[in-house]
Amino acid sequence: MLKRILLPIAAIIITVGVILGSAVIYQKTTMQPDLPTDEDCDIQQLVNNGDGSLEAHTYWCKRGSDKQWQGHEVWLYEPRVEKWQRILTTEHDGCMKLTLSEQQLDINHDGDRGNMNLVEPVFLYNDANGVSQSLSVQVSTAGDADCSGE
Repeated sequence: MLKRILLPIAAIIITVGVILGSAVIYQKTTMQPDLPTDEDCDIQQLVNNGDGSLEAHTYWCKRGSDKQWQGHEVWLYEPRVEKWQRILTTEHDGCMKLTLSEQQLDINHDGDRGNMNLVEPVFLYNDANGVSQSLSVQVSTAGDADCSGE
């Protein structure tokens, strides 16, 4: 009788442990990856909003144990609170241009949407006065991004 009770309880505990462990691993590897370093990434573009409370950075990175993953990463940075958020990755090696206004980040990319990973289409940040603002992210793959001036 005791075995019939303990076996399902043990199965539930193991299942919950696996789920929680997977969530922690996903959070650390996907949602909060390592910041771009000079060793792994080269900055391609840096744009600021009007009040200097937000920056958008584009990097070309080679990551992984053998640098097998290569692609663009787009990061938001709030200088006042020193907070970084990765917002987009793509393995496409073509041209990517950013335009940042107070409420919108436009990402013009000459690749296709199939190989892009956009974390969220809207991000929250604090402006220069400490007021919470939202930033929408718009991705265009029209193929007219121009990186010839870099």
